[in-house]
Amino acid sequence: MPRLKRTALVAALAGAAALATAAPATAVPALWIVDAYGPTYTYDAAYRMVRTHVRFAEAPGGTWVALIATGFPAHAVGRRFGAHVHVNPCGPRPEDAGGHYQVPGAPPGTPLAAREIWLDFTVGRDRVGRAVAARPWYVSRATSRSVVIHEHRTDPVTGDAGGRLNCTTIPFTATGR
Repeated sequence: MPRLKRTALVAALAGAAALATAAPATAVPALWIVDAYGPTYTYDAAYRMVRTHVRFAEAPGGTWVALIATGFPAHAVGRRFGAHVHVNPCGPRPEDAGGHYQVPGAPPGTPLAAREIWLDFTVGRDRVGRAVAARPWYVSRATSRSVVIHEHRTDPVTGDAGGRLNCTTIPFTATGR
């Protein structure tokens, strides 16, 4: 993860945690963090050695998602991949994760990148991809369940990023937002 993005995420989460503990419980939502390690399923054998760590956090002001993917093959160095939060848990078939999560009630004309959580990344020489996304809204835990890494960067107009390489299920509870 680039130092600036990592520092921003750590600072945001630390600040949110301090604010949550300093303010009355009714004034500020609690900090909520879940970590998921995977992938749960790999769909392309060329990426069978890739391992993922997804950190999903909610704090006052919105949602943060961080992705670290390690173990990419040498041919992936320098390539850009798309990754997104999807609406279903992973399954044995790539399509089981469903479509991209979109925030409900977004005003008409809201750009696709602002309605979804995109975690596109470039694989470094260390064969690691890192991404962080922050959104000023909360994600429904009942309708978002996974992070999928795709074979191409995300098309900013259509949101398409090609075939699904792997999928990591996020262990949300069915209750909550």
